[in-house]
Amino acid sequence: MEEKKKPRYFEEALSDFTHDVASGRAIRHLVDLGYTTPQIMQRLDYPTPRGRVEQTVYRYMKEQGILLSELPETQEKRKLFVVKKRTPEALTRCLRKRIDINGEENSYISCPFGTIYRDRETRMQKLLAPLTAREQEYILGIPWEMQVMYHRLTNRMVEIGVQLALYSDMEFQFYFLKSNEVLML
Repeated sequence: MEEKKKPRYFEEALSDFTHDVASGRAIRHLVDLGYTTPQIMQRLDYPTPRGRVEQTVYRYMKEQGILLSELPETQEKRKLFVVKKRTPEALTRCLRKRIDINGEENSYISCPFGTIYRDRETRMQKLLAPLTAREQEYILGIPWEMQVMYHRLTNRMVEIGVQLALYSDMEFQFYFLKSNEVLML
């Protein structure tokens, strides 16, 4: 007689609880400090598989609004403006000015990484080539959805966004939700 598979609700709940106690809080704290997934893994006292760390990082970033699958809907049409000065300093100044007006929590960059991440490794390497190893590590440590997502313009993402917008062949847009503006190069 074949044994029926029992639902694993209890085992899964216990595993989630154990993970949260052993690693989850530390992972969330390290995300807040700006650590990359490999840096987080090095600092954990309890060995945690990379996939579990990535999922915890991702879930926390979504819960905190650091990552969005979609931008909030707006009744008004977004105002588009184009930046012509293409130096890192000029773009950084422009972004910082808009972030000051809108607040970091209302400032985002489009991130197309999930649309190319999984199946075109050489395309991703070429796209991320302008970034430092630590910046690449940060982007690659996020399990992006298979669509364009939006990352809050934290200090790290301003640096990454400036490099990608100026030196990659992909288009990146910056969104400022309070003033309802979109910046393109």
